[in-house]
Amino acid sequence: MTARPNRCSKCGKTPTEGLKACSGCHGATGMYCSRECQVAHWKMHKPMCRPPVDDEVWAIRILDNRHGPWRKRFQNVLLKTTHPVFTKGELCPVNAICGFPLVIWSESHHGGVRALRDNQPAVYLRIEPKGALAPSHWQFADAGTCFVTRFDRQPLTLEATETICNFHRHLLETLDDDRRKTGMNWKQPLSPEWLRSFAGDFRKEQIEGGRKAFGFFP
Repeated sequence: MTARPNRCSKCGKTPTEGLKACSGCHGATGMYCSRECQVAHWKMHKPMCRPPVDDEVWAIRILDNRHGPWRKRFQNVLLKTTHPVFTKGELCPVNAICGFPLVIWSESHHGGVRALRDNQPAVYLRIEPKGALAPSHWQFADAGTCFVTRFDRQPLTLEATETICNFHRHLLETLDDDRRKTGMNWKQPLSPEWLRSFAGDFRKEQIEGGRKAFGFFP
């Protein structure tokens, strides 16, 4: 069963007077502290403004490297609970340590569909906490189109997916050889607090860059 968001989907506030449910999705994917936040968030919320039924889960499709910049390759998609991501998908371990576990499934690696190109953000999602590398089948064979869901099967938003993929890119960009020699890949221990701090900075950067509808990391 889908749990309603417990913070405003746009700004992240939890007002004492409570949140108001979007009338379109009945609060399944959008809860707001004010009319202003709801209007401001509409561009991001619109593709998910529909409550899933019991056998559906809001997920993200990540298109392969043929499809331009990362932000244009994330697509909202409703998956049936019979989709193989729920039985054959792989846990993304860095996200699990950071308190937001995701499961990823590749049409090529798991579905046997010939991939036309690799999928860089998907490979980044599969990096291991030790070694900072993805498993060999993600490194040396093209992943093609991939699907990502939350481990708890709650709705996964574009904002959350984009934030996490960029968090992984940030991790890899801040690696240095001296630190890796000591066995400590990251500049600080992986934690939910680090992910949420990055998410706040990333959201601010997106809004200042003109993406006014970019919402709160759940």
